[in-house]
Amino acid sequence: MGVQFAAVNGQRSSSAAGTAVLAAALRSVDPAAANAAAGETSWRKHYPAHFVAVTRAAARSADAALTMARDGLAALDDRMCLVAADGTELPLAGAGEPTGDAGVGTETLTGTAQPVPEIRVPYRGRTLTGDALRIQLQAWVDAGTVEPGFALRVGVALDHPEWLAFPGRIVVVLGASSAMGPLRSLLGWGARVVAVDLPDPALWPPLLDRIRAGAGTVHLPRTDAGYGLDLVRQLPEAARWLAEVTAGQSVVLGTYVYADGATHVALSAAAAEIGTQLRTAGRDVVTAYLATPTDTFLVPDDVVDAARGRWPDRPLWTRAVRPLTLGHAFREAYQETTVGDDGQRWGLQRTVVSVQGPNYLLAKRAQRWRGMLDAHAGRPVSFTVAPSTWTRSVTKNRILAAAYRGAPRVGVEIFDEATSSALLAAKLVADVHAPQPLLGAHPETLFSRDAAHGGLWRVPFEPESALTVAALLGLPGTLLGRPHHPGR
Repeated sequence: MGVQFAAVNGQRSSSAAGTAVLAAALRSVDPAAANAAAGETSWRKHYPAHFVAVTRAAARSADAALTMARDGLAALDDRMCLVAADGTELPLAGAGEPTGDAGVGTETLTGTAQPVPEIRVPYRGRTLTGDALRIQLQAWVDAGTVEPGFALRVGVALDHPEWLAFPGRIVVVLGASSAMGPLRSLLGWGARVVAVDLPDPALWPPLLDRIRAGAGTVHLPRTDAGYGLDLVRQLPEAARWLAEVTAGQSVVLGTYVYADGATHVALSAAAAEIGTQLRTAGRDVVTAYLATPTDTFLVPDDVVDAARGRWPDRPLWTRAVRPLTLGHAFREAYQETTVGDDGQRWGLQRTVVSVQGPNYLLAKRAQRWRGMLDAHAGRPVSFTVAPSTWTRSVTKNRILAAAYRGAPRVGVEIFDEATSSALLAAKLVADVHAPQPLLGAHPETLFSRDAAHGGLWRVPFEPESALTVAALLGLPGTLLGRPHHPGR
């Protein structure tokens, strides 16, 4: 019941959907790559290569990137449906039209604190504000940890504290308990928020405590089961309720939802449908997303040159390790570059972590496609490549946890949850109040111009070839359960 993959020959296969979606995206741009995706017989093992192929093909031109986004999303939409209680499949489009009784009540809570009048970023035992935060932003730029555009965006927000409470807007946070989401900052600044998360009794007490201790005004969904809504199982109800609670207001729709496996794709599709329905209901909507750094991207030539420029100064120990692995470890960065039809050179950045699984990457790619198309249509979008961060989803996976623990040894900074969340919330402020249109730039610029990748894009090594060694270095501490000491 709820949002699912449509049945094909009686099967709801996420692997079949993944191959079909990427093949459809590639078909008119790179037929050979499309055939390879369509014919893949070991999808869960080889899926990273096909996502890389989509990214590689996008370098050809802006039109190629947009065509793949349209065709890929059309194929995904065809593969998703709303399954009724009796098993009947309904089209997902229009499934949550905001008509009739939502069957969901609204509880509004206002925190007891005074609004915080500034951006505060916790980092290595300090709370950075004002000039101290600007200095640290520049230090991250100098170290190659974030792109200059990211520091500029946060700087814009620092210059305008009057924007922090999002005056004239209401912020819908899908995935209110997300470690990377902006809820904590929004509550501190006194924003008006709609908080949506699962109807899980264990999830809501800490959320309610946080809301009451903040300065924001928060609208919460309530049903007979308590607080919360399941966007996958209750999409029509969620879409109708959100249309009601945001009536007559400008909306920032932030998608911070996460789930394991195929449910993540369903969540991504449900969130997109909610955005469509809010626009259909006449809302002015700014969409906000976070991209994972463990994906594949096109990066401009200045990033490629910066990474390669660090190759002569790479640590001596990495040079000693390389021959021991027959050249597989610590390969020079950006082994592959490509030139588009317009002469623009791109580096192919690939940091796909296979243990995350193909459904995770499909859900994130669908969000990227939607963001590209919205930006191309002139609609404001906040889309940020977020830094690798010590979240619960990382620490429960020993391979990822080991790679993160060892990452600083190869030049990659892993952030604490509170640091990432505060920085990303600050950037959201600037993106909403001072949006940057693409103005004819390549759609991939939406991700590359102001990323906070933690250093993955500017280290002198191909990340895949370095993170394997990082995982080995971090494995003993992970197995022994030692504290990870983020940022140190």
